[in-house]
Amino acid sequence: MNVSFKKISLFMATLFITTSLSALEVDVDEIKLSSPESFEFENYGGPHAVIESAASITGIGTALGTELSQDIITSRTIQPEAKYSVIHSVNSEADALNADIFIIGETAGVDHIANLRRILTGFLMAAYNYNLEDAQTVATFITVYNAVYRNDMDSFSAKYNQDVLNNLIPEKAGLSKNWEEWAGGTQIVIPLKNDTQDSPAIETSTISDEKVIEAMRNEPDKAIEEREKMTEIKEREITEATKNAQQAQKDAAQQKKDGDIQAARQSSQTSKEQQQIADKKRTEVQTEKQNIAKDKEELLALPTVEYETGLFGAYKKGLFSIMNVNAQNGEITKKTSSNIVRSNNMYMVQSISIVQDGKTTEYPQMFIAICGENSGKSAVRLCLIDTESLEIKAESTETLSDTSDFITYNENFLVVLREKKKNYAALYDKNLKLLGRSSIEVNPASPLNVTAHGLLVTTSKGQPALLSLTDLSQIW
Repeated sequence: MNVSFKKISLFMATLFITTSLSALEVDVDEIKLSSPESFEFENYGGPHAVIESAASITGIGTALGTELSQDIITSRTIQPEAKYSVIHSVNSEADALNADIFIIGETAGVDHIANLRRILTGFLMAAYNYNLEDAQTVATFITVYNAVYRNDMDSFSAKYNQDVLNNLIPEKAGLSKNWEEWAGGTQIVIPLKNDTQDSPAIETSTISDEKVIEAMRNEPDKAIEEREKMTEIKEREITEATKNAQQAQKDAAQQKKDGDIQAARQSSQTSKEQQQIADKKRTEVQTEKQNIAKDKEELLALPTVEYETGLFGAYKKGLFSIMNVNAQNGEITKKTSSNIVRSNNMYMVQSISIVQDGKTTEYPQMFIAICGENSGKSAVRLCLIDTESLEIKAESTETLSDTSDFITYNENFLVVLREKKKNYAALYDKNLKLLGRSSIEVNPASPLNVTAHGLLVTTSKGQPALLSLTDLSQIW
């Protein structure tokens, strides 16, 4: 694709462009997939009426987890009347699994799996002292696990104690893959177990069994990054289990010397169990590293696939979807989860840096477009869209007119901004920074005409006006 700004217009139908834990811990053993199929969640894809930071979203889970951490041995409900709540169901005398049941209330606004995982990550870190990276991994598997077992009470009944089952509502148990069914219809089951170790580690063997790995390998990128994180966690677990085995063996020797035969036997058994854990995980790590190396080679050997990207429509309310299609056979390789682009203009911008969750992501190319609609949870905003995932990665702070024109000028962008029910011509840079706006009101549907003398617009009274292209001040 040409590195200069390139406009995507809709002529007829489409025009393309190329492009340390407490004794109660999350039982990760039970977070696994029942089939090798990968799961793709349907998320709300448009801009939001209210923009929340990633930190504030994670903070929802942090607040719940912090309250739970004050007493994790008593069954109770955390923030029962809030948008998000947790039923902490534990029974130390039961053999079956305990659980936290994370409830998404009717008025909750979460609409993207990434944000739901942020909430769960905050919860896991605050409630059970997971570090950030481990919490993110576990949160991912919790959502997939609950999608796999959505409404599957037979599976829940076979694994959880009766106290947990008494709190589950069959039609709400688990997680729908469609965000529209989350609010008021979700009970995310987080399996918990009792662990007698002083410093229990995250159980990773089950969540990385053959079916789980196979599901990950079915993803386009074979989920190599996540799988490598899991091997790193397991390597730490091997070190810890080996240390525990050695210490227990020393304890057994001393206890035997002191004549405490019963304690010596128990310590010997502990040593044996810990060594078995270390050996098992060592085998898993070795196998997985071999698979990862193989998958990396396969990815490098894949031929480059050229695809076309374009707006598709027309749809109601002037919204269009974006699709990536294989240039050779027309196969749809990616499509926006909803119709998000409002204008039939979309441009390519280069070298964009976006900071999210404390990490800076560099995008060689992105689309900039007007997205959304002014209704309910949505708003019309200028947005930056990832050319690969086709997801909105950044939104303008300001809202725009529903009928805003959208043109480029000197690598910046001209739109019609809406502020307190009034409309103004506005200039943005490629990073969605507002560079300036007109002092006079313009028609919400005013064409934006760049001329040799300035920007020609239609005022709110229907008269022509000329604005400076430097600061959008009125010339006449």
